[in-house]
Amino acid sequence: MEKDRWKGLFRPENKKMRSNILLVLMLGILLLAAGKGFSDSKEETASPPQSAVRETTSTDKETERRMAEILSKIEGAGQVDVMLTYRQTEEKTIAHNETREENGESLRTEQTAILLEDGDGATEPLILTETSPVVEGVVIAAQGADNAAVAAALNQAAQALLDVPAHKVAVLKMK
Repeated sequence: MEKDRWKGLFRPENKKMRSNILLVLMLGILLLAAGKGFSDSKEETASPPQSAVRETTSTDKETERRMAEILSKIEGAGQVDVMLTYRQTEEKTIAHNETREENGESLRTEQTAILLEDGDGATEPLILTETSPVVEGVVIAAQGADNAAVAAALNQAAQALLDVPAHKVAVLKMK
């Protein structure tokens, strides 16, 4: 009797029943695959951090100092002081290992920085991306800025050095 039932399943008039059985099997496989995500597991992956590490370094001040030094060499400029404002500061994204533990209803995530070791044994974090600071504006105070030719030269030099438009550079006479 059981054999007849299986044989009857493959008859042309039972096409709808075969489709339903196939659908139920596929749904079961899908549920098993989806259930894997909810089972107890521990997985480790390398991923970028939740938030990037923002670091404003002394390089900003060093850039201002070096620029003032260069601009003061322009004929007639005299003593020069420079201030830069930034739209975006230097930003470094550090690589992390992410460990996730799932058991029942609780989820625990732990991130640890990936470190590189040089030949001397010193370690430093692995940097995934690094963006340079973007200058928004420049103020140049110079002793010789009352001379139009000197002011124009200072403005042009600042534009060339920092890739900023002329309207973002202010050249003023130093008191």
